[in-house]
Amino acid sequence: MIVNFDNVIKREKRKQRLVTSGILLVAVVLILGVGVTAVKQRMASQYRAAQKVAMITDMIESPNVTSTSHYLAESGLFNRRLKSDRFKNIDGYLVKTAPLEINFSLFSVGYGGGTQLPITVPISKTKTIGAFNRENGEKLPLFFNPKHEAIKKSNEADITHESRTLADLQKHVAEVAISFKEPMTYAEIQNKIPDNLLINWYWLGMASNKLSVTDTIGKVIGINANEIGQLTDTPGKSGRPTDWTSHNYPDFVAAVQAAAATRKFNSSGIDIYQDALQQIKTYPTLKQAKFSGIIVSGRTENLVQLDSQAYIYATNVGLDAEILPYIAPTK
Repeated sequence: MIVNFDNVIKREKRKQRLVTSGILLVAVVLILGVGVTAVKQRMASQYRAAQKVAMITDMIESPNVTSTSHYLAESGLFNRRLKSDRFKNIDGYLVKTAPLEINFSLFSVGYGGGTQLPITVPISKTKTIGAFNRENGEKLPLFFNPKHEAIKKSNEADITHESRTLADLQKHVAEVAISFKEPMTYAEIQNKIPDNLLINWYWLGMASNKLSVTDTIGKVIGINANEIGQLTDTPGKSGRPTDWTSHNYPDFVAAVQAAAATRKFNSSGIDIYQDALQQIKTYPTLKQAKFSGIIVSGRTENLVQLDSQAYIYATNVGLDAEILPYIAPTK
């Protein structure tokens, strides 16, 4: 029997090529599988990091704003977006406001671009200004730093007294940011604010006198009140953001500490998070804490008188809502 060695060699080479190709295919599938699994695990970790960013923002940078949910608005393999639907409590009327959006990828977590910073425009022939959300145009309530008055430049925006203008807005509820002439304790605020107004948010204020109203638009730090305008002072269960309660002062302190460790926002040479950290070191408990302002809401006829109060430095109106016959305001 004559053996054709050329054919045998060719068959063996084909077998070797098939085996090699099979091994390569299996290796590629395994590598892809491991890679996809690693990407999914990394993106899951980044999602949790984005949630933490959202929770810190909800806790300290959301003046009279409450989030209802956190969910994925965009879900690519390498880039995703966390979105949070939000609303304001205007004396019992829940008014939808701009959502919070946070982009995250394999290597970074951050806000959804620079569009979240408000637009500021002149609103009268005087030197007053207004701030408006870029997404939906809603007016934002502004706070003014009385410590800055002594070094204020001639071209800077003047303080506003907008609550008195609400006399012309009948059958509405509205929110008003109140800046105090001097910081007040929680107990002092409870005694000062009339019972016919709902306190929605407590403004921590600023330790530095360098920060003007335009330096902190869209970046004011404070704590939301509960549905009846109060704060609590219950020791936190843990340091985890998922355990925070939005109106609990110890959780607010923890959130400010977390923000100061992970965020930066410099204006006029001052980092607002470090400024806030300096204050909570001075005011570690609710009993010791002093606030530089608040947001209140109520019927417009009850808000008009705020500008006549001796302890008030400035007032600035935010959103309003028409009173409906079938929904009674809280106050």
